[in-house]
Amino acid sequence: MIYTFYERQAEKVRKVLRERDIDVLILTNQQKISYVAGTYHNDYMCNTAVFLWANGEPTLLTAILEEGRLMFEGYIKDVQFWNGPYYGLEVSSFSERSVEILRERGMEKGTIAVEEPSISWAVYSTLRADLPHANFIDGEKLINEVMMIKDSEELSIMRRVSAIADVGLQAIKEGAKIGITECNLAGIAEYAMRELGCSYFYSPNQVSFDNRVITDHIPSNNILQPGDKIDVDLHPVWEEYRGDLERTLSFGKPDKEYEKMAEVCTEAAYDMVKSLRPGVSTRDIEVNFRERIKKAGYSDPVLKDLGHGIGTGHLPPLISMEDIKLQDNMIVSICPYIYSSGKSSTFVMEFCVLVHKDGGIPLNKEPLGLIIL
Repeated sequence: MIYTFYERQAEKVRKVLRERDIDVLILTNQQKISYVAGTYHNDYMCNTAVFLWANGEPTLLTAILEEGRLMFEGYIKDVQFWNGPYYGLEVSSFSERSVEILRERGMEKGTIAVEEPSISWAVYSTLRADLPHANFIDGEKLINEVMMIKDSEELSIMRRVSAIADVGLQAIKEGAKIGITECNLAGIAEYAMRELGCSYFYSPNQVSFDNRVITDHIPSNNILQPGDKIDVDLHPVWEEYRGDLERTLSFGKPDKEYEKMAEVCTEAAYDMVKSLRPGVSTRDIEVNFRERIKKAGYSDPVLKDLGHGIGTGHLPPLISMEDIKLQDNMIVSICPYIYSSGKSSTFVMEFCVLVHKDGGIPLNKEPLGLIIL
């Protein structure tokens, strides 16, 4: 892995910190840590942070159990640790070490940005209590604004991880046969994606033969049978950037009613792609899609957005009633769907699209619509 890429990503954020007179941004969300550090940290470790100083190299604070691998991974040289009650080491908490790091850098009266949605209340309360004269602000919007706009290197990575997801979908299409289980089919896709360098999956890859779920589903030992609809949602990671590809497949020709549902959703999806241009409002995209499927006779009982930004994690903008104007070189994972509560009633697609002045450019190559096997 070439870590100079992540050093440049960090400098993008540090430049904004200097422009806004912010001394340090404390990042506690894995996707933000990945963006500036290029390293992954296990959830069970908890309490990992990057202190991104406006002037000076960043500091990484993590559990002592991470010491062995961080001698070889990442570019950050100032790696510090908090110690749990093991190995006979003196116990120190994440909160205590965070305060010490900030004091060592003279931040008693500094301007400190934190990710308010991500930092735990216990940690945040300790920081504010132990540094009462510091100016704490929310830095979530700041870093999101940087991360939403992709440069040429990021676009190349997103094209690569989208291609990896495409290969996983192709493996699903080739591997689907009577008697295979959801687990088996997910494994076939995962093996194909690993072969191309996928490092991990940020959410379980969904393979469902039920067709009534549109959220992440852990594959089971359900057996594929003729007439089943297969919901596939793939989540590969390459160089810490995420792919997101969900498609509906029919194992055998579906009934006319279901084909009509798929056609309505597909036509609306193509129009949604065309609308992904700089200056277009996410609210307008949401309203137009929902009005279109309502006119076609489909209700919409699920309160779910129609897409989200993506990079090293899920990002704004949400394709929702929030009025956010799209910008050039954003990448949005759009999720057009039609859902009702009856059996075999869901049709859903999700795929990554580059916002472009001439209309969105899909990064995934499978043509839109129902895939019939």
